[in-house]
Amino acid sequence: MKFTSRAVFTGLITGALLATLLTSFASAALDDGYPAGDAAPGRTCGDDAVGRKTVSSYSGKALSCILVNGVARWWIDGDPLPAVEVAAPASSAAPAASGGPKPAAPVVAADAFMWNKGVKVSKGSKFITIAGDRPAQVLIPGSLKAKVAAPLIVALHGFTASTSDLMSLMNLSAEAIKRGVVLAVPSGTRNNDGLTFWNATGSCCDFAGSGVDDSKYLMDLVKQVSSKVSIDQKRIYFVGHSNGGFMSYTVACANSDKVAAIVNLEGSTFSNPAMCKANHPVSILQINGTADELIHIAGGNVFDDPKQPYPSVSDETSFWAGVNGCTSKVSAIGNGTKFNYESVIAGSETTKSAYKCPKGVAVEMWTIADGHHVPKLNSAFAVAVLDFLLAHKK
Repeated sequence: MKFTSRAVFTGLITGALLATLLTSFASAALDDGYPAGDAAPGRTCGDDAVGRKTVSSYSGKALSCILVNGVARWWIDGDPLPAVEVAAPASSAAPAASGGPKPAAPVVAADAFMWNKGVKVSKGSKFITIAGDRPAQVLIPGSLKAKVAAPLIVALHGFTASTSDLMSLMNLSAEAIKRGVVLAVPSGTRNNDGLTFWNATGSCCDFAGSGVDDSKYLMDLVKQVSSKVSIDQKRIYFVGHSNGGFMSYTVACANSDKVAAIVNLEGSTFSNPAMCKANHPVSILQINGTADELIHIAGGNVFDDPKQPYPSVSDETSFWAGVNGCTSKVSAIGNGTKFNYESVIAGSETTKSAYKCPKGVAVEMWTIADGHHVPKLNSAFAVAVLDFLLAHKK
């Protein structure tokens, strides 16, 4: 299925993520003038109809069934989605140089607890907030050992998503607590439409050209976390979904001497490998679904816009294989063994392959057969992701 409208893309991403958090949609009763029972803008269309298109018999307008705030609804193709409520920023970003674009307004937490309310924190564990214009939530496990530096994972949400959405998509909290890993979950900035994004590459997702330096912000965040708790500087990791996956690659490209490993779920990277300045090995785990509606294994263009290209999984991983000193040969892991990481797809659906790399470094590709852009991940996924990360250090 192709998405030619940014509004449809935004609706799919926002709705699919929020569907895990919200079960109702508060809105005024429709008084739309459309015949009863017909497909009409704003009317529900059923979860099994998401992605379906039709033409209104009343108005002749093209409609798509998309998720809007967690509810499947008919929406006019190309029409803007309902406004997103944005908390007022605590302070304004500094103005750009005269004539240049203004930076996006910084995200400020709407409340002090941005994590999914269902997250259980074991005795001794706690959440702290790294303050500033862009507060970030940090989970400090009670299992940390005195005088032992802890690994740090920085987890990055996708375009339009929130920290709660990310934790609902792939809840790393339980494993982080179990293994004594500090987990930081920051927010991107908001664009003029109130949608969160990371400025990762020219293709994704700073579409208004704010120029915000998210790579610098994230490494500054690592420093701030390290000032609050003892962090092992040889075990700094980034995990990202979609736009957050793009951003994970960008941070690794600019800080390959500091980042030990990244996990990119349904995201991509620079279409031009020369944009990546990595000169130190970084272990890479690239995860893609074969049915991803938005980011394709074979590469493509964000929003089908040729000005916003991204590479194939083969191209992006072969680049990192070169950086890491791996051979060009890719082999199946476990002779093609399948793993069960997706809770909706029947059976074991994920296969793994890898380049042959020097000891201590890895470039792996996991493929979720029939997996979509927002998969329904199970607890085994988080276990496997932390297994990969913690096996690699600088």
